[in-house]
Amino acid sequence: MCVVEVEGAHRLPPAEQEVLRLRVVAALESGQVEGYKQAAEVFGVSVRSVGTWWRAYQQQGRDGLVVRRRRRPGPAELISPEDRGTLFAAMADYTPEELLIGGPLWTRQAVVELIRLVVGVDMTEQGVGLWLRRHGFTPQRPARRAYEQQPAAVRTWLDEEYPTIEARAK
Repeated sequence: MCVVEVEGAHRLPPAEQEVLRLRVVAALESGQVEGYKQAAEVFGVSVRSVGTWWRAYQQQGRDGLVVRRRRRPGPAELISPEDRGTLFAAMADYTPEELLIGGPLWTRQAVVELIRLVVGVDMTEQGVGLWLRRHGFTPQRPARRAYEQQPAAVRTWLDEEYPTIEARAK
């Protein structure tokens, strides 16, 4: 049997991981390799992984070798879809100033306060930023320079109209 180099089997796509596991188990079962250590050397994986796969295969059969998608434990969403709609409507219809929770623009801190008042959920600013990005809200920054600026008109205004305004102001 030829040596198969697998660098970082955990980085392979799930389907390829499953194929690799099946090949290792088939080699052990058919006697092409003798023991976990030789199987690990031939397939370029750890001895521990070979043992884990073999035991899973013996206990559950082929189903024991299926790659399961991993996900962090915990609630997927702290805010229900109904509450989310209420929050988005409040953000669209009012400014934080009108709701007495901040300045004229929506900031993460203002959204933290809105969520706490409306839904009763305490979130961090970073968590709110991720939550907003997940739902399509991204920070908008003004352009440094106006795209439609007309330098000749600006110069005329500065030379002719501005002195009149300045004189009136005095």
